[in-house]
Amino acid sequence: MKIQIALTSLALIFSSGTFAAPSTTPDQPGSVQNDQELVADLQAQRGADYVQAGNLEVIQILPDDVTGLPHQKWIARTSAGESITIVYNSNMGTRVPIKVGDRFAVGGKLLWLGHSGLIHWTHDDPRKTRPDGYIFLGGVVYGDTDHEDDHGGSHGFRQAK
Repeated sequence: MKIQIALTSLALIFSSGTFAAPSTTPDQPGSVQNDQELVADLQAQRGADYVQAGNLEVIQILPDDVTGLPHQKWIARTSAGESITIVYNSNMGTRVPIKVGDRFAVGGKLLWLGHSGLIHWTHDDPRKTRPDGYIFLGGVVYGDTDHEDDHGGSHGFRQAK
C-alpha cells in the first residue's frame, strides 16, 4: 500500500503541465463528496483525463447544444467559487432533470479552455477506452448505459445502491 501511494505521488509530481494524473473511477458513482481535486485542477489552469467532484451547485442552465449529437449544458459552482461548465450527451441516456440550486456529483474529462473549465464525457464510454463518466443527482446515476432496466432496455440511468 505504501509503495502504491508513493508511486501515485510520483506520478502526480512528474505529470505534464497540461494534464493531471487521472484518478480512478469509484465503485459507486457519487461517492465523492467534495470537489478538492477539481478545484486544484481549475486553480492550476489545467485539464485532467479524468476528474471527479461532488457537492457542486448548479447556478445556470444553458440551452442544449443541438449541433451534431444533442448535449445538455449547465454551469456549476465549486466550493471555492469557481464556475465550470458541465456537458452531458443526452444520446447516452435519460435526460438529467437538473435545475438551478441542485447539488450533484460528476465524473468525466476536464478541459481547460483558457479562462474556465469544462467537464465532458460524463457518461459511459461505449468503446471502453477511458474511465466511464457519470452525473449523480438525487440518488440516481445518469449516463450509465451499461445497466439495463427491468424491461431489458437501456435508458442510461440507474438507482444508486
